[in-house]
Amino acid sequence: MVQGKLVKQIVKDCKETYLYIGGFELPDKNAAAHRVISVAKIFRELGKEVVFVGVRKDGEKGLPFLSTKTEIYGFRAYSQVYPGNYRMWFRYITSIKHYIEVVEASGGVSGIICYNFPAAGLEKIRRYCKKNGIRSYADITEWYSVSGRPFAERLIKGMDIFFAMRVVHKRMDGLLVISRYLEHYYRHHNNVVCIPPLVDLSEEKWKNTSEKSLDLLKLVYAGSPGKKDRIDILLEALRGLRRRYRLDVAGITEAEYLVSHPEQAEWIQTNENIIFHGRLSHWETLTLIKKANYSCFFRDVSRLTTAGFPTKLVEAVSCRTPVLTNRTSDIGEYLRDGKNGILIKEASTEEISEALNHAAYKMDVEPERFSYLNYIPVIKTLIGDSRF
Repeated sequence: MVQGKLVKQIVKDCKETYLYIGGFELPDKNAAAHRVISVAKIFRELGKEVVFVGVRKDGEKGLPFLSTKTEIYGFRAYSQVYPGNYRMWFRYITSIKHYIEVVEASGGVSGIICYNFPAAGLEKIRRYCKKNGIRSYADITEWYSVSGRPFAERLIKGMDIFFAMRVVHKRMDGLLVISRYLEHYYRHHNNVVCIPPLVDLSEEKWKNTSEKSLDLLKLVYAGSPGKKDRIDILLEALRGLRRRYRLDVAGITEAEYLVSHPEQAEWIQTNENIIFHGRLSHWETLTLIKKANYSCFFRDVSRLTTAGFPTKLVEAVSCRTPVLTNRTSDIGEYLRDGKNGILIKEASTEEISEALNHAAYKMDVEPERFSYLNYIPVIKTLIGDSRF
């Protein structure tokens, strides 16, 4: 293993490569993948090279790590097997062996960006970077909640979240945060930039030639409700609609939904205007969003939803489809002046029904609001002059 002075010499000789690591599934299997690809494209615009180390849930197991090398959007990428048991999880959150392998295979790097990284591994990465003259960055898009987990899991996960959010992040050389809430929390750190989810509008998937319906209000919910989204409130609100509508639900089946909300079974099963599509590809999901008059999602206000940022908003607006939602995170910055969507004060069935009854079939949107090109100066500020 290359160590100490030799690594420092390599880093001085090669200052244009950044290693981006975390639990993302490239190229587009989770929201994390979309974020890191967009940020990496900014680095590329600045003349930097980005190398990824993510995870994979499918594909051949037992491969030598460096043999997983592939190319995605012109970026070199490696992947680890997604942990399947406690032993694998412990190794995943504590070992940095594979990341050092990539540093050495790359001939040195100028910075390592850690996406929502567990505290133990993050601190090891930070110390390794400090020892070898590499800059360490954290990309923070969540403040995770441990509610609803078993006691032992709450204890372990809670400690991890505490040390990552309140201790290790504050020691990093720079922070990329997804919301104003996190930007304010880390306001005393001298190198913090706020970057929402971003897209590359030159990609074919964002182009929308669909005409909006003018006689049937087409709605879409796209995602997995989990602990954030209150799709049950949206479905209940539809009972109060006085106009024709159709709701497409992508990401969950009807049976999966009714496990959590059996009280709505009879109404949903007899309602031909609500269609559950189950899990779809990203392209298929975007196709539904493009055809909709509104993309709808509603969330309870908590630290979890305030610290994060809804990718659903970014995807809808980038597809030229307005959203209907309630105020969480920084949504209010983007839904104003009658553009990009309708913002309600409270996620209640009454307010949602009222908004849907009066919603126009068409609304102006600003698809360029989340273009990654807008944030080139921001990343330039973050990394400064990498030749130190």
